[in-house]
Amino acid sequence: MSILTLDLSTKCTGWARFSKDGKLMKRGQITPASDIDIYQKIQYITDQIKGLFDITDTLIVEGLYYGKNVQSLLVLARLSGAVIYSWMSYKFKLPIIYTASHARKLAGLKGTSHKAEIQTYIIKKYKYAPTSAIEDYEKDILEIQEALKTKTIQRSAFKYRMNKLSKRIDEETGIGEDQADAIVLGLAYTEANK
Repeated sequence: MSILTLDLSTKCTGWARFSKDGKLMKRGQITPASDIDIYQKIQYITDQIKGLFDITDTLIVEGLYYGKNVQSLLVLARLSGAVIYSWMSYKFKLPIIYTASHARKLAGLKGTSHKAEIQTYIIKKYKYAPTSAIEDYEKDILEIQEALKTKTIQRSAFKYRMNKLSKRIDEETGIGEDQADAIVLGLAYTEANK
């Protein structure tokens, strides 16, 4: 049996499967069509995730983050509820829920790490890119952080540049923020259960 980790989103849900001893076995993403309504997206994602339950005996889901966008929170709550209900109906077990910041700390990252930092961490750990590319990502991250620290850029520019780097990493390596977050959940669970 295995551990399934989920970073839920109606745009692109990241998932990862780990062996009981903490080895990453497989990863992927579930991306519903953008032109269907939100409830069809929830159904599509939930149906796709159900297909991953067969050889899974532990489910780990990233907890909801209460940001400024209440509408997004409501949609994620509905998606999370649908997935958890599906899991409990199928396995008669509760899932494990980690907040993103807690999972990041357990996995060896700062709780406030940005998407690009998390992607780079995962890419480096699993060697999903050549060393030269990883060094470029790390250099870019440090430059953006330094610009914020020295107040050369504002927080909005920092976020914009880090998001742009995150998209570049995804395009160049195939490791998007959703998959990286799902993998971090598995690393956190493994660390917490040593």
